[in-house]
Amino acid sequence: MKLQKIGMRTTKTGLAVMLCVILGGLLVESPFYSATACIISMQDTVKGSMKAGINRVKGTILGGIIGYLIVLIDPGNPILCGIGVMATIYVCNLFKLNKSIVVACVTFLSIHLGIIDSNPAQYSFHRVLDTSIGVVVGVLINYIIARPDYLDSTINEFKQIEKLTVEFIESKIVNKASFEIKKLEKEIKKVESVYSKLVDELNYSRNDVDIEKLGSALCISREIYFHMQSIELLEKKLYLSQDNYEKIKELHKLEDIKWDLHESKSPVFNYHLSKIIEEIKLLHNINKSNE
Repeated sequence: MKLQKIGMRTTKTGLAVMLCVILGGLLVESPFYSATACIISMQDTVKGSMKAGINRVKGTILGGIIGYLIVLIDPGNPILCGIGVMATIYVCNLFKLNKSIVVACVTFLSIHLGIIDSNPAQYSFHRVLDTSIGVVVGVLINYIIARPDYLDSTINEFKQIEKLTVEFIESKIVNKASFEIKKLEKEIKKVESVYSKLVDELNYSRNDVDIEKLGSALCISREIYFHMQSIELLEKKLYLSQDNYEKIKELHKLEDIKWDLHESKSPVFNYHLSKIIEEIKLLHNINKSNE
């Protein structure tokens, strides 16, 4: 079995948990809840960390309040336990805190079923404090230490899409061979994923990001894929227009291309091909400006 190296997110999570346990002896009542909040808060982006952490704090507060109110009536009562869980879920949905439901219910149950050794109000306060400290530590570690460079990753993906598009024309037109169009589809999905993380990081980015230019590059990539798909659907004999013929020679620095030319035949094919050639140039210019 080939062992994989430990990822940076794993390392940062371990470091954040270590700090929470250290802080446990100084600031919090139970490092367990702080460490758990740290693990949940350690997401791919700082924005993701903050959202996950805040959801956990909200859930802890909500579950603590409902747990405290129900336990005042009759602690451990099974009927009230069910009612309390329903009330917790209902209130979470009411305030659109769907991602806080599990945390809120767990907090409620820990209070109502008596897994506490202090006053319910005091217990609720300490759980919120423990969780908040864990979230703060998790977010700070994620922000300060070795943040992923989503800008470079996005730019590199667009360069790969440009390369694949040039390869498509070389295979399909110059060599009259097949081209695996799914390669481009996979690259576009990858760049969409990285680009979305880059957008999430904008408010916390240390780089000067021209997000409109990168958004244009993403649109161009999608259009290239659409035109490729359209060409792939054409099965009859195809002819190159003189204009496309010259452009492809220039693109690949060729003296000649063995292909039948005709100005009026294959208009659909030449339209999509001309669009791909135009969009290669646009994408190339964007990639060059990002170097």
